[in-house]
Amino acid sequence: MFIRLLAVAAFSTAIAAAPAVAQTPAKAPAKAPAKAAALDPAAVAAARALVQQLDVQGQINRSLNQNVEVMRTGVAMRSMLAQQPGFAQAYTANRAKFDAALKNAGAIQARVAEKVIRESSAAIVEQAVQAYARNYTAAEIQGLSAFFKTPLGQALNSRQPRVTAEIGEASTRMIGTRIDAGMKAAAPQLQAALAPLNTPPSPAPKK
Repeated sequence: MFIRLLAVAAFSTAIAAAPAVAQTPAKAPAKAPAKAAALDPAAVAAARALVQQLDVQGQINRSLNQNVEVMRTGVAMRSMLAQQPGFAQAYTANRAKFDAALKNAGAIQARVAEKVIRESSAAIVEQAVQAYARNYTAAEIQGLSAFFKTPLGQALNSRQPRVTAEIGEASTRMIGTRIDAGMKAAAPQLQAALAPLNTPPSPAPKK
């Protein structure tokens, strides 16, 4: 059973990462959106210099690689499977076997992710350049560049990712625990709401 769930979990990861358009029914062609205003070349040049100064590519790669390492251990796969009924009991009963299988599956997941990261890294950095140029003027970006050359700016740039991660972890821990508790309390209502899905369809009328 759980071999099938492993495949489902891996497939779910791929679906979650896929563009939303791939998950929606085909629609009639819509009118082409209005062409975005051209970016100021000076702002783009300043943004490119700022992104390089801040080592945005390195920051992105480090963050993504941390996620890959979590995948490699099998923890990410186990977290997804933990939502499946019966998994926790089966895992507890045969932890060594499950850990080995999850680690093998996680290695495959990590290998796929690493390839995607390598292929996408430059494009992500270019999106960062475009975002800065779209939201700040050239003068503002140059001001940011000057600030990030100061000791305070350097401290902000080096420590902010850690601060953001700590806030995210705390939020996930605090909110996630309460959501889990709330979902357990709401289990009877959820089962009642989903009960119609378990009802077999009415037989077609005889002609």
